[in-house]
Amino acid sequence: MSTGDVENHLSQWFKSPLGRYVLRFEEELFDDAVRDAFGYTAIQIGFSEKNFLKLNRIANRAIISGGLDASISAELSLLPIKSSSVDLVLLPHTLECSLDPHAVIREVERILVPGGRVVISSLNPLSMFGLRYRCWGVKEGPAKCKELVSLQRIKDWLKLVSIEVESGRMGCYVLPFQSEKWRERFGFLEFAGDRWWPIFGGVYFLQGVKKVRGMRLVMPNWGNFGYRNKVAPTSRREVINHSSEEG
Repeated sequence: MSTGDVENHLSQWFKSPLGRYVLRFEEELFDDAVRDAFGYTAIQIGFSEKNFLKLNRIANRAIISGGLDASISAELSLLPIKSSSVDLVLLPHTLECSLDPHAVIREVERILVPGGRVVISSLNPLSMFGLRYRCWGVKEGPAKCKELVSLQRIKDWLKLVSIEVESGRMGCYVLPFQSEKWRERFGFLEFAGDRWWPIFGGVYFLQGVKKVRGMRLVMPNWGNFGYRNKVAPTSRREVINHSSEEG
């Protein structure tokens, strides 16, 4: 199954009542994250049917996806983007749709400029949403991928490529009913989730910054070696007197 097929299935799921509920929560977070982000180039990787860069003021913006509706169609783990050329990258449910999510993270690090930002959203496998996916993912799950990527695994991958997580957020603690009526009955879980079980939100949201450590040049201390002898400087008067005697 190709990445485009997984993205298309995910897009169909977001058109369902439960998918629209999740999408409303994520739109607010993405809007806040991109509103004050500046630079020269911003790209969204995956989920081409929804433009999460709409409130961003960067002039050069594009959506890269394996689907047909994207500005640029490409393999997500082999992006046709110059290294160190992008200031902002969005990954809306991109990692769970990719066949090699770790490779996508490496590509994001490659194309980001030092100090560039990445914003990630994904379904949490340690939640009722994740449980529903594992039980019924083949027929009605949010994405036909092998597995959902855990929050801790993504943090480890980001750390390996020197992307520092600056902030994170969990949400969608309500039970994953398609019926809005039943979700309203358990609406109190949204308010209690952040306080009592914050790691079990249906969706997690991360913001990271690419950090590049400065290089320090270490020079050898030649004074510690005994074979280097100091040569006394010769004065200009001695040179002139020596030349006169020879003449």
